[in-house]
Amino acid sequence: MSEEGDAQPSFAAIDAAITVKGGPFEMETMDLGHGPVRVWKHAPASFREFLEDRLNRYSDRVIINEPVPEPAEYDDRRDVTYGELLAHAYKLAAWLREQGIRSGDRVAVGGQNSSGWITSFVAAHFLGAVPVCLNSTVTQEVQIHCLILTRPKIVLVDAAGAEVLAPVAEHLADNRVGPLWCWNSTKHLTQRAQAYVEDLSNISPLPASVEAVKSKKGFDVAPESDALVLFTSGTTSLPKGVLITQRQGMQHVLTASVPALRAAMRMGVPFEMALPAVHEPPAEGPAVLMPVPLFHVTGLLAVMIRMFVAGAKMIFMRRWSVPDAVKLMVNHNIRLISGVPSITTAILQSGLLPDDYEMDGMSYGGAAPPKRLPADVKARFPAAFVSHGWGMTECSGLFIAIGGQDYVDRPEAVGVAIPIGDMRIVDMETGKPVPAGTLGILHVRGGCVMKEYLYNDKANRESFTADGWFDTGDVGYINEEGILYLRDRAKDMIIRGGENIASAEVENAVAQDSRIAEVAAVAVPDPVLGERVGLGVSLAPRATATPESIIAEADKRLRYPARPVVCVIFPDGLPINANGKVLKNEVKDIVGEQWKRQGGKQAGAPKARL
Repeated sequence: MSEEGDAQPSFAAIDAAITVKGGPFEMETMDLGHGPVRVWKHAPASFREFLEDRLNRYSDRVIINEPVPEPAEYDDRRDVTYGELLAHAYKLAAWLREQGIRSGDRVAVGGQNSSGWITSFVAAHFLGAVPVCLNSTVTQEVQIHCLILTRPKIVLVDAAGAEVLAPVAEHLADNRVGPLWCWNSTKHLTQRAQAYVEDLSNISPLPASVEAVKSKKGFDVAPESDALVLFTSGTTSLPKGVLITQRQGMQHVLTASVPALRAAMRMGVPFEMALPAVHEPPAEGPAVLMPVPLFHVTGLLAVMIRMFVAGAKMIFMRRWSVPDAVKLMVNHNIRLISGVPSITTAILQSGLLPDDYEMDGMSYGGAAPPKRLPADVKARFPAAFVSHGWGMTECSGLFIAIGGQDYVDRPEAVGVAIPIGDMRIVDMETGKPVPAGTLGILHVRGGCVMKEYLYNDKANRESFTADGWFDTGDVGYINEEGILYLRDRAKDMIIRGGENIASAEVENAVAQDSRIAEVAAVAVPDPVLGERVGLGVSLAPRATATPESIIAEADKRLRYPARPVVCVIFPDGLPINANGKVLKNEVKDIVGEQWKRQGGKQAGAPKARL
């Protein structure tokens, strides 16, 4: 497979071997609405086909270990097997059918990670319905926006969601949003919630309805049928609805195996040996900590779908807590973690895991990781496979990745596009492709890129080029090896006296300070230079630091224009959304206020008051 003697095989050579005609990763070219793209030829045709197969195949395995719904004791937990979840999904799908839900109808699903959430998601797909995945952590106003935008025929939520939506149930109904139902018992909820939200816990569909679901009566789904609606993060505006088809969503069943497969083959492992180790389901399902929400593309497609592939057990948490996470890891022998980089960083910095504890894999994406993170992981867990992935809701999850020694050797790299995807860098002004090594805007194209933004022609026109490329809004460059390096979001670039400063450049330098847990670089106004660099940081456990000492340490590693002039310490952590992304607008506002208090001059800064 090597191109020249014993030289390491290139990514292109490896992808050619992976995607050989007749193999499991064979590709074909199709036009899915934005021009010709590559897709996995052997990906499942629908979510139902895939989910039903795996729930039957692993029926005796545990799929979920979860907290018992409140008001149970905090530490009460329970197991749910694949077979039990399948039976619950058939029952709920039969009941939904009796409510008039059919293929193509939208069913909203809202709540924290739970067996109830996954059961609702699976049940909707058993009918060919389209789950609308609500962000359960946003404000009531935003949830109203998402529901009115999508107008689902029925809304399924947990107890917390019932309390949020019950006060606006009449307003939702007036805007053609279907009735509210709760998969938890509603007996302990407020009177308002009990009055406007029905209890799903005791439904009894007719046996004939269950049989109709099992026999696929009325199931009318094709690969290009609508499959689900996810929502953009909406950190600066109301979320957009992202419509993904069955084919686009199911690409991840195969895509998820690519990073580890590439890494093994880059180390010289033949494809025939690497494939079963990476892609075939293990004899015993691993346990995986699930701190990322299922309503987000990372939790749903990048992680949950992968867990169904492997027959894994997902460990859910009631809320994120490092001590609780470590306790669950030890109790359940969890050796795999996926999520945002801050989760990996927090576990490493906590020092709470036993000294002899080992990890098999730590993967992350969704935010720029510190440059030092892969080396930190390998220093603590030498045998762990560490990988970094880039994706978007609009890309149905993972699109660009790097892992193993390639990532350790190139800690600032984002990686190479998956075989069914293409990436390019274009000039920020002209939109024309630029040579290797030139900074510009990242465009992507592929068989997993969304169908459209729902009911948003303006956003669709602005996001897709005439020849089908999607504008990600990320700034970076592709080197001579074809590896992507990202520097910033276009909107987050700091421009000091005409000099472009990527926030990632500053953040990587600051993160090398072992006292720092999280860092966000933002622009603060300057009457002469236009903008200068400000910092928001949180500290590692047991660490102490002053803003002046953090700036002084950062100055040693930064070119002069990129040196920060103000630093604010956030004692409770940087503000983040439910997906773990730092809310830079909030950081910018707080750091900007401190900059004003300093009179626009570098000085010491007090801790943030949140």
